[in-house]
Amino acid sequence: MGTRQFARKTCFLLAVGLPLWLTQFAHAGTEPGAAESPADLFDRGLYDEAMTRWRKAVDTTKDAEAAFRLGDIYEAGAIVDENLEEAAKWYLIAAEGGHAKAQFALAAFYQAGAGVAQSDEKAAFWFKQCAERGNPNCQFGLGQLLDQPDSPISDPIEAYKWYYLSAKNGLIEFDAEELVALAERMDQTQKRAAMKRAISFRPLSGPTTATDSSGAD
Repeated sequence: MGTRQFARKTCFLLAVGLPLWLTQFAHAGTEPGAAESPADLFDRGLYDEAMTRWRKAVDTTKDAEAAFRLGDIYEAGAIVDENLEEAAKWYLIAAEGGHAKAQFALAAFYQAGAGVAQSDEKAAFWFKQCAERGNPNCQFGLGQLLDQPDSPISDPIEAYKWYYLSAKNGLIEFDAEELVALAERMDQTQKRAAMKRAISFRPLSGPTTATDSSGAD
């Protein structure tokens, strides 16, 4: 489960423009410009300065994109040593600021128990934040969590709904295997209820701040 989820996460982040780590080293620059963005500095190979400015942006304005970039750096382990606990800390800040990619990443961490104590409940919370905004990867992840018959958060109707929506919204990896297997365990009343929820689903618009009331480990 953990390995598969992190594989999905990697595909998702690359698809939305994660820096290609192996090519960054070829663009090292010299002195940082005062007006340069941290992203531009990073692209020039000025990693320490970029990270310093991202940290300052988080400290001063809770910049969610800056926090996400720091989390990504610590997870990737290419620029600094891999530190999943540190990555989770930055992802949490970004996720609470409404950053969809950070919400997905943090949910994947909780699902796998990477850098945080494993918690399906917390994973479901963060997957739901971006699932409700129409993100198909988050919708599929949430479906997986709810599609566990022995789990305290098991909910086959909601799981079917999120699986269906992830396929409808274009999840590249979706092959309907999970949806078909779940459907075989549901009766007609449950399937009708799931489809009714899926058809009536309307994604929320725009990022919103979110806080897991149970706290982060």
